[in-house]
Amino acid sequence: MPRLLGPDRLDLFRSGLSLICRPFGVLRYTPPVHNEQSLIAAFVKRSKRDRYREILSNPRLRHKFTNQLAHFADFDPKFRLSIPSNKLFVDNIAQELQKRHCPRIVFAISEDPTLDQKELPLVEALKQIVGRGMGTVLSCIPGRLAFVETEDERFILERHDPLEKREFVRFVIGRKDEDSQVEQGVFQAAAQALEWQSITGSDADELNELRAWFSKNLERPTSFGRDKLRLGICWFKTCSTEHISRIWEMVNILERNGIYVKKIRTDRPGYVIYEDEWQLVAEPFRKGTMPRR
Repeated sequence: MPRLLGPDRLDLFRSGLSLICRPFGVLRYTPPVHNEQSLIAAFVKRSKRDRYREILSNPRLRHKFTNQLAHFADFDPKFRLSIPSNKLFVDNIAQELQKRHCPRIVFAISEDPTLDQKELPLVEALKQIVGRGMGTVLSCIPGRLAFVETEDERFILERHDPLEKREFVRFVIGRKDEDSQVEQGVFQAAAQALEWQSITGSDADELNELRAWFSKNLERPTSFGRDKLRLGICWFKTCSTEHISRIWEMVNILERNGIYVKKIRTDRPGYVIYEDEWQLVAEPFRKGTMPRR
């Protein structure tokens, strides 16, 4: 007989399932990426989102985000809900969250390494954080509901309106591609640098290892154009955090060797030709894709 999920695990399964960077509505369960990126997109001030996305996309830099949580000042105030002073206790907070359809299992983002990126029952999580003064966010419904405990206060984050538009990022150098007539991407730059021996030694070895990783973990697009012209441009989805983290490693190697890279961002990549879980290929609109810095 198939094994049945208990109540806690069933709530975890339901709360974790979401449409994450998949075309055609395929479901994928990836709690850390989804909870963290949804938190940034939904509740952090717009001017700070890019910075925190980049930090969280690199496991080595994660502490720069979590260490701020005890005094975090970049949540958008319009989504903050105060909790009455006579209800700042575990049972009352749990009731306030449950009124807002919080599931039994929540996801912790915390400066406490024993809690960070852990899934816990709501009441157990609250017992571990309330009153300790350790900066922690409990993501209850990704992008919709969260609880925040800082050194000085505790409050709820709640959002009802849709999240921001999908955005995409690309890493480019100053040299133009002959086909698309836009700036070459970082993969082209790396391939040419190795071919021309502009990068050698340990940097070349590391660059080849990164290229091999992408060969195994990133699909090769099946098309770069709607006709015989190859005008399509590749963009990463902002939720592709592991891929983007490794791109930054490539950028560091290229820049150490005098090849300077810039990141561009857009929510209007053009006519989509190809899309998979982590990336898409799009032909720029007639007037060009306007990058957002």
